[in-house]
Amino acid sequence: MAKRTKFQNYAEYIALKTVIFFIRLFPFKFAVKVGEAIGIVSYYIVNFRRSHVIDMLTQSFPEKSQKEIRIIARNTYKNFARTVVEIIFFPTMSDEEIKKLLVCTNEHLVENAYSKGRGTIFMSAHLGNWELTALAYSKIYPMSVVVANQSNVLVDKMMDNVRTNQGFSTISRDGMAFRDVMKALKRNEIVAFLADQDAGPQGVFIPFFGRLTSTPKGAALFALRAKCPIIIALGIRQKNGIMKVEFTEVPIPNSGDSNKDIETINTFYLKKLEDIVRRYPEQWFWFHRKWKTRPE
Repeated sequence: MAKRTKFQNYAEYIALKTVIFFIRLFPFKFAVKVGEAIGIVSYYIVNFRRSHVIDMLTQSFPEKSQKEIRIIARNTYKNFARTVVEIIFFPTMSDEEIKKLLVCTNEHLVENAYSKGRGTIFMSAHLGNWELTALAYSKIYPMSVVVANQSNVLVDKMMDNVRTNQGFSTISRDGMAFRDVMKALKRNEIVAFLADQDAGPQGVFIPFFGRLTSTPKGAALFALRAKCPIIIALGIRQKNGIMKVEFTEVPIPNSGDSNKDIETINTFYLKKLEDIVRRYPEQWFWFHRKWKTRPE
């Protein structure tokens, strides 16, 4: 990959800041509608991985017609654009306004896990508005989120400021993640992982929509090392815009074979994620190259 220049970084940063400025001129609810409209227009005009999204949906839902697939693909763009607009407004919202955008089911699972004092792992995904799920819940419990660094250092710093100024800490996936995650768990924090991306050759291969996909080992590995609970936390956008988070406790295996236990945990996680994505396919981030890495 070619090295980025300062000019590229500043040009993208200034363009993004300009977009943010104009979007915030609108009231929040109206801006969200504008965002959704931009998403739909982008589906038809901006060819950003459109063929990839349609192909992944076609392979994942062979029972659906191409008309149904294209409707889901269009709504995927719509959901993503809305998510971006919502994130833009987070710094302008109070803690109470953010918390009102989220409701939870099985919240007692988190309370029980937190009461054990060993920290808690959240396995989440790019579903609904994943940033809101973490941000709103960090108003209740101390939380750190493992994130990937952006290629543009200026944009990366801006996004990090939005997250940390609003409630939760970030741990760079590309830095000293192991040490920082273990420290956060020792402080009895919730550490959240977005565990649904392709993990490359280092991942563990688990079935997802009938095809093996390389899945990150990190969340399961840390939970086994720290002997802490794992909670699957998946947020689903409701028709009124509120995010409804479903919590599911992951049974922790103890076979004596850590590789087998990591596979068991990730299989449980992906089964739960697939169940929800089948119900709300337009809310998952199909832009990912989820099946990029193939088993040998």
